[in-house]
Amino acid sequence: MRYDYLIVGQGLAGSLLSYYLIKRNHKVLVLDDPLQQQASAAAAGIFNPFTGRKLVKTWLADTLFPFLLNFYQELQDDLQIELIHRIPMYRPFTSIEEQNDWAVKLFDDRYNPYIESIVDQGSALSQVVNPLGGIMLKKCGYVDITSLIQGVKKFLNQNQALKTDHFNRAELQFDNNGVCYQGDKAQRIVFCDGPWMRENGLFDWLPLRPVKGELLEIETEKPLDLIINRGVFILPIKRKLCRVGATFDNRDMQWHTTESARNKLQQGVEKLLRMKFIITKQLAGIRPASLDRRPLIGIHPEYEPLAVFNGLGTKGVSLAPYLIESFYEFLEQGKPMIPDVAISRYFSLYYNKI
Repeated sequence: MRYDYLIVGQGLAGSLLSYYLIKRNHKVLVLDDPLQQQASAAAAGIFNPFTGRKLVKTWLADTLFPFLLNFYQELQDDLQIELIHRIPMYRPFTSIEEQNDWAVKLFDDRYNPYIESIVDQGSALSQVVNPLGGIMLKKCGYVDITSLIQGVKKFLNQNQALKTDHFNRAELQFDNNGVCYQGDKAQRIVFCDGPWMRENGLFDWLPLRPVKGELLEIETEKPLDLIINRGVFILPIKRKLCRVGATFDNRDMQWHTTESARNKLQQGVEKLLRMKFIITKQLAGIRPASLDRRPLIGIHPEYEPLAVFNGLGTKGVSLAPYLIESFYEFLEQGKPMIPDVAISRYFSLYYNKI
C-alpha cells in the first residue's frame, strides 16, 4: 500500500499529528506497539500559561494558548467525545512579597490576560491551606489524554490507518521515492515514539533526556472545583476524584511506581488541603524531554524521508497543536521550522557520531 506518511507511535504526539494529516487529506498509516508503555498513560494533561517555582510565563504562551483551545475544541467536536476541561488554577501565596509581586502583575499587560483575581487573606479558600490568600489564574484546565488517544485510535481504525505491531528498524528500507516498511511505501516516516526514540537507531544521536514522573489519584472528602498548584498540583477530574503530581526523576528510568514518590506527593497534598483524602491509585511514566527543554522536530540531516516529532516533555498538551501546524508547513510548504525546536541545532552531534 502507498502512503504519504508512516507515523511510529500513537501517544499524544503521534495521535495529534496523524489526525491533523488525515484531516488534510493525506494518506497515513500509524505503526503502534500495543505492548509498549506510553508516557501519555500517566500524564495529567494540564495546560496553564505559567511554569516553574517562580511562575513565569510559559514559552510562547501568548501564541500557544489561543491556538490550543481552538485546536482541542475542534478535535472534541469532530471525535464527539469530551476532551477539554477549562478549570481555573489557584496558587496560594507563601509570603507578603509574593502577594505584592502579583498585585503589580495584575496591571501588567503581559500577565493580566491570564489573571482572574487576587484572593486576599479575608477571602482565603476554606478547603485550601492559604492563610495569605493566593492568585487565581484563568485560561487553565486539562485535556483528557486517555480519551483523546482512544478517540483518535477509533478515528484511525475507521480510516484504516492503524497497524498495531512493534516497529522493527531492520525492516525499514529507503529508495528514491521514500521509504518501504513491510511492503508499505511512503514518502516519509515520522518518529513520534517518545522515550523509545533512543532505541530506534535513527535519531539516537539527539539529546533526549527522559524524565520519570509519578502521579497519585486521590478521593477527597469534599469535591474541588479548581486546580490547586503549590509544590504539587491537585487536579479535580471527577466529583471527588483528583490527580496529584508530579515528581521529576532523571535517574530512575523504570516504569514502576515508588514509595518515595508516593510519600512526597502525599505530603504535598497534606500541606495544601484542609480536608481528608485517601489514595486510590499511583501511576508512573517516562516523559520524552530534551537536553535544552525544547522539542526535537525536523528532518534527518542525511536521509530526507526520515523525520522526527518528539521531546515535547511536560508541556506536550500545550505545545503540540501549534508545533504540529508549524511542522506541517515545514514539510509541505517549505517554511522554516521554529529555530528553538528544529533538530538542525543538533546536527553537529550526528556528524561527530559518524
